[in-house]
Amino acid sequence: MPRASARCLYARAYEALFYPAWQRVVRGRPIGTHLQVLEATQWLGAEERDRLQLESLRALLDHAARNITYWRELFAHLRFDPRDIRCKGDLLILPILTREIISERYDDLVDPAHRGRNIQKGTSGTSGIPLKFEYCNESEAWRQATRLRGYGWAGYRMGLPTVHYWGAGSGPPAGFAGGKVHLDRALKREAYVDAIKQDEASMRSAAAVFSRMKPHCVVAYTQALAAFARWTTERGVRDWPDARVICGAEALLPHDRQAIALAFGPQIFETYGSRETMLVAAECEIHDGMHLSDENLLVEIARDGRPVSDGEPGDVLITDLHNYGMPLIRYANGDLATMASDGGCACGRGLRKLARVEGRTSDTLRDANGDPVPGMVIISLLAHEAGLLRAFQGVQKASGEVELRIVRGRDWDEARFSRTARRIEAYFKGLPLRVSYCDQIPALKSGKRHPIVIENDAESRES
Repeated sequence: MPRASARCLYARAYEALFYPAWQRVVRGRPIGTHLQVLEATQWLGAEERDRLQLESLRALLDHAARNITYWRELFAHLRFDPRDIRCKGDLLILPILTREIISERYDDLVDPAHRGRNIQKGTSGTSGIPLKFEYCNESEAWRQATRLRGYGWAGYRMGLPTVHYWGAGSGPPAGFAGGKVHLDRALKREAYVDAIKQDEASMRSAAAVFSRMKPHCVVAYTQALAAFARWTTERGVRDWPDARVICGAEALLPHDRQAIALAFGPQIFETYGSRETMLVAAECEIHDGMHLSDENLLVEIARDGRPVSDGEPGDVLITDLHNYGMPLIRYANGDLATMASDGGCACGRGLRKLARVEGRTSDTLRDANGDPVPGMVIISLLAHEAGLLRAFQGVQKASGEVELRIVRGRDWDEARFSRTARRIEAYFKGLPLRVSYCDQIPALKSGKRHPIVIENDAESRES
């Protein structure tokens, strides 16, 4: 009990004093101030929520029109005046911003006043099109505040022991920069475990970290943690108490939630984000969809640039409301999602919700005739075999051949799996299907393990 009290006192001091002071004074990021705003605005009604979002949208569009070459030229061509914006629907006149456009017009999308001062990042290219992008320091402050609020719904608190079972960037750099990272993690009481490595020795090493840390919270790549959770249950090595689990990077499927609950307890929260914008949406304590970060992002669910009805899947289009360094307006991030009805949540928060994230637009395979086969066919059929499988991945080669990569589980049954494989094969109308058994699912360089992979030259190089 005294140890738990000391942990809480340290967490309060870190949250209230150390972290806000470091971010504001050293990095010029008013994260604490923004977080206070977000903690209040999450409870606003739909009308006030939309009014504030529209104000932020007008300000961003006005900035883009005055300062950004690409947007100035596009607005002029379309005779679009940001001052005339009366509702979010007025954005429909603007075409979708794609990765190809960003690559071709990169310099014209960066604000000259922020050039050289922006934070520069990139994605791993899992859609086949790698992307570089930038965002300003103020946007970083909003992103971090939004993350802290969303993680807070799961019970995450800075300063309480947390294990990040993560991918790219888990290991700190060498030299002085690495020393700063080590210090930062020590102050936050965080440990990072490389989720890419899932051989037997790496699993045992990860289990030792969880045993030593006895974390209050686990932040993890969904598929990697689900595989580790199944390994933990099969080996019977769990000796840590229940923890709050925050899953991200990949969709949380029902059988994965069940496996993680056995290894870490029932408090499991799904989040949805991307490197381009960070946290897009997160589950609250009601576990009925994911609340959108409406104050920081305008999210549209659309098909061919036009909105779809609530409950229908569509492309995710995002407008980053505080990235003045490189405004991304109606940016298609390559994901498919479904919006929940705007009827509120039992938690009382007024933020809109995603019902679910369907996956990537690139997760569509082809049969022998070239007709589409949704990747969810493989996912749904194999998801029912949770006891047989520890992990799986469906891969369509450039040749058309379909490969099922299988990590056999504790209750492996060859005959039962063969029946399921034949059902999957029938969907491809004569295309060869090959089953490969492996010790772990290979990760991309980012550390993500997509259940469906459509191989092209870019992804083959990354695998």
